[in-house]
Amino acid sequence: MKKIISTLIFTLFIFGYGQDLVLIKFADKPSAATYFSNPTLMLSQKALDRRAKYNIELDILDVPVETAYVDQVTALGITPISVSKWFNGIFAWCTEAQVTQAEGLSFVTGVESFVRDAGRMNTGPVTDKFKEPYVGDNPQPDYFGFDYGYTETQVTQIKLDFLHDLGFTGEGISVAVFDNGFPGVDIRSGFSYIRDNGQIKDTYNFVNDNTNVYGNGSHGTMVLSTIGGYVENQFVGTAIDADFYLYITEDNTHEMPDEEVHWISAAERADSIGVDVINTSLGYYDFDDSRYNYLYEDMDGQTTYISRGAQFAAEKGIMVVVSAGNEGNNSWHYITAPADAKDVFTIGAVDSNNQPAGFSSYGPTSDGRIKPDVDALGVWASIIRPDGSIDYSSGTSFSSPITAGAMACLIQAAPEIHPEVLRQYVRESADHYNNPTNQMGYGIPDFSVAYDKCMGVVDVDRTYVTIYPNPTAALLNIESEVPVKQLQLISFEGKIVKKFAASKQIDLSDLPKGVYVLKIQLENGKTEIKKIIKK
Repeated sequence: MKKIISTLIFTLFIFGYGQDLVLIKFADKPSAATYFSNPTLMLSQKALDRRAKYNIELDILDVPVETAYVDQVTALGITPISVSKWFNGIFAWCTEAQVTQAEGLSFVTGVESFVRDAGRMNTGPVTDKFKEPYVGDNPQPDYFGFDYGYTETQVTQIKLDFLHDLGFTGEGISVAVFDNGFPGVDIRSGFSYIRDNGQIKDTYNFVNDNTNVYGNGSHGTMVLSTIGGYVENQFVGTAIDADFYLYITEDNTHEMPDEEVHWISAAERADSIGVDVINTSLGYYDFDDSRYNYLYEDMDGQTTYISRGAQFAAEKGIMVVVSAGNEGNNSWHYITAPADAKDVFTIGAVDSNNQPAGFSSYGPTSDGRIKPDVDALGVWASIIRPDGSIDYSSGTSFSSPITAGAMACLIQAAPEIHPEVLRQYVRESADHYNNPTNQMGYGIPDFSVAYDKCMGVVDVDRTYVTIYPNPTAALLNIESEVPVKQLQLISFEGKIVKKFAASKQIDLSDLPKGVYVLKIQLENGKTEIKKIIKK
């Protein structure tokens, strides 16, 4: 009852008193020179390192909003929902009088309204974007041959077990999950692995402006489980060794575009901290107030605020992975924002027989770009619920995080390769790459092929090389039907450890124990990859 009353009060306050959601835009950032001279004042070292790695230069978007400007706006009685450096302004609910006052400030270049059609009725369809089409003490895991249990299909369908077998399980990669709540993640055994290993690095509730994320809706818990859940011999998330950043951006009390603002705030925080991957199993096109509703023509990657924010995040070097949406069977039919953004990785849903799910949203974008990019299991995907039970559920909400975890593993395997290139390698590995469709895009990816592309492997249609003993404590023998040109030993982190000339035996006795990859270049121009375990 309390929730219903608070929602009613909010509705009366917003609609009854004529407030609209707006962006108050500022003209400049007068303190930019100071921040460029001292970049750690605006970004963490991890964020700076990511930019340096991908040759992304600092720009005006990185600079915080001028505090004096914010103070003058709030002095008008305007309460910001968010102060955004990417949009250089304040997002807020404002009356017409407040808009006029803000426009009169010398440093304000304009006030943009979120309203798409002021002539529409002030009541619209109340939607539940989390209404998925339901189909129903941890030990350290053994990386070399997981028993995936319930998650076997969703991992092996995209050949992610290949990366897992090489030891790439997301270690050292930061994954942010934007959702509506994470109840049970703080207490249930299915999440004890990431808790006990200190992998939950940051939490924030952008709706309530506090750090408590272990309540509210259950959707985030189920989404997170497909990446970070682990129950021995029963359940393995796609990137169980990643670090996690859990952010609530979705307000369960209403469906309004201020949720897009929360998403942008979370993305800016994730960027400044140095996050590598964002998963968002959310999508927007209609709202409780239909004046804010989008049309298909708005799905061009440049119109909605959330899609513009997602594009900014991708341009900062973050792998932004987004659900295509569950609108394939309804009148909307198409992908939803921010799945239309140019450089986000948009994921559709398929079943275990590699067929598209009927509910999976269709592309292309309204300006004709292919979306979704690729697909993963979204029909009867295995998830962990807030009560700790392992169950099945359906929706692109799950195909997206399954893929986000896989991308985290690929980033770990190839840390120097730009996310844009990684996305293209994954597209090229997919089964519909040469004949993309509106519902499946490029199809189901093969992460073993994508990894080979990262390693420079070309056209390995047969095996020429045998290595033994493996595992080995010292000497490794190499037998090949074709003369070997060069050998490269690559570490678990993806770095070249040693190079060897053509040889039938190499000595690994001076190397630490662990997993390595031997890249074997042959005289016939082909390359083979072998996993090595050093005892």
